[in-house]
Amino acid sequence: MSKASILLALLTAVLLAFTARSDVTEATYTPVNTIVGVDAITTGNTATSLGSIDRCVSVSPNATFNIDLFVKDVTNLNMWQGTLRFDGSLLQVTSTNVGYFLQTTPGSVVFNGSDPVPNSTGSFLVGAVDEEYFPESGSGVLGRVTIKALSAGTSKLYFSLWWPFGISGVNLEDPSANPIGDLDGDTYFDGLVFNAIVVVGGPCPLDADHDGFSNIDESIDGSDLLDAGSTPEMCDGVDNDLDTHTDEGYDRAPVNGTPDCVDPASNSDGDGSPNPSDTDDDNDGSSDTSEAYTATDSLAFCPLTVYHSAWPLDVNNDGSISVVGDVLKFGGLIGTPCGNDNFRKRLDLNNDCLISVVGDVFRFSGNIGDTCS
Repeated sequence: MSKASILLALLTAVLLAFTARSDVTEATYTPVNTIVGVDAITTGNTATSLGSIDRCVSVSPNATFNIDLFVKDVTNLNMWQGTLRFDGSLLQVTSTNVGYFLQTTPGSVVFNGSDPVPNSTGSFLVGAVDEEYFPESGSGVLGRVTIKALSAGTSKLYFSLWWPFGISGVNLEDPSANPIGDLDGDTYFDGLVFNAIVVVGGPCPLDADHDGFSNIDESIDGSDLLDAGSTPEMCDGVDNDLDTHTDEGYDRAPVNGTPDCVDPASNSDGDGSPNPSDTDDDNDGSSDTSEAYTATDSLAFCPLTVYHSAWPLDVNNDGSISVVGDVLKFGGLIGTPCGNDNFRKRLDLNNDCLISVVGDVFRFSGNIGDTCS
């Protein structure tokens, strides 16, 4: 990328800052606030706090390293259980320690319900329960897993795979054995589950499967970081993430069993009346088709959390459009075409397979300073 291209992008961003319009408002719906998943690098994590969540770790062959299974913003957790899936030809689980989050309160007696080690089968059941029923709330490390790298290659680290029949593999329960974050009554957690990858003998790429969605975007949305055919699920009538379910998570309140993208009663143009022909369900200025391309939520204007991509122009998901938070994300990527390791569909706002100033950065003109709620 030439210095001239980068400079042009930055100058454009500054100019756009002087053309602002009024604030906008759109109702949103938050299904589950709690998040669980894999943090590929344990730095900054403790039993009651989390550092940055890393989606990839690079290690050398024969190296031994740790990963964390974490929880964020949970209430009254007394039991957790899930299956860590990985490539058994590349990795081997050598030990696990679940004496973290559930053992915060003095007097807690935590039972380790994990599979025996060492384990190189590619499927490792891991979990814990506080037998004294002292539930914990907040964020922190559920368990720390020690892994040995057997040979070079790239392996998934999936705490929640849609397995075996389209259901999440994570259970969270309170002291009364009531499921936490279960929206459909199947006892499994239905919130965000972050996945990760391990690269043995090489560097971590931005987009491991070269499908235009970064490891971060795919980790958050639950699609396969290593399968270009599996992309973040969108409300478009297609099984985007190849989990055998279509448009899961898009039957918003009131829940009626029909995804809102195909439910006429949910496709409102803002005046409260049904409008099946509405091509921009959330009225954010980007069509439903375009949002399916960028993997932003076509049914929500505002981000539900900092991890939720909803408003195409709100790249950093903070609910507002700014030069520093959003436009500068294009720095160093101007001129990047699809197929390039650094190409991101999330930044290709005009869906032309090229990140550019005219086609994408200029989309911010007149929007700098806008907020949503």
